[in-house]
Amino acid sequence: MKKKVLVFSFLLSSIIFCAGPKVPYTNEGFYTNEQVQKPVHFVSAETIRESLEGVDPINVSFDIDDTLLHSSGYFRYGQDYFQIPNDKRGELSYLYNQKFWDYLAEMGDEHSIPKESTKEIIKMHLDRGDHIFFITGRTKHSKDKNYTSTKLSKTLKRFFDLPEEIYVEYTGEKPLDGFKYDKSYYIKKHDVSIHYGDSDDDILAAREVGIRGIRIQRAYNSTNPQKMNGGYGEEVLINSAW
Repeated sequence: MKKKVLVFSFLLSSIIFCAGPKVPYTNEGFYTNEQVQKPVHFVSAETIRESLEGVDPINVSFDIDDTLLHSSGYFRYGQDYFQIPNDKRGELSYLYNQKFWDYLAEMGDEHSIPKESTKEIIKMHLDRGDHIFFITGRTKHSKDKNYTSTKLSKTLKRFFDLPEEIYVEYTGEKPLDGFKYDKSYYIKKHDVSIHYGDSDDDILAAREVGIRGIRIQRAYNSTNPQKMNGGYGEEVLINSAW
């Protein structure tokens, strides 16, 4: 019975971290943990690079959780140690606890695992001279007021061998400026041409702004429920669960 409660709570968590309106899938995609993968538009670092031949340097953006990092351990820890007593949301109450987000920011993801698949993508874009931005649906630290240096941005610099620190945009899952999806405003703000992300909202935000969205597969053991890779006919980075 306890296992069923945990699974249900993670499903609810996916609803909380999905700010934009739901859109039914239009294509036959596949879930990362399926035994048989359906035919979708797979891409690799090499094919993306080839598609950009002759194109001047562009701006690209990346989601963080399950896109750049295996970070589920922190969220599982939050469920055990940052619950709000007597809160009607139960095991999900930690997601509304600013102390959890402060803890996560102070840890700076030093115990998360960088994904090898996006390491290769980032290297390809750096070699091209493209400009990289990071956009997350997380809530920022209570003391952070500006788009500035944080422990997370320093960790990402180290994990992904970046030539300089890249500051992180925190959306708090709140759409701005009339957009339907929380990352749309920031994608537009940085004049991004390609956005990489694991969630449906990542792909739908890219489409809302009219740019190319590429799906990153979630890890098999992610605490986030699996989404249908290629479910909107989008490109999917091959072998990107790792």
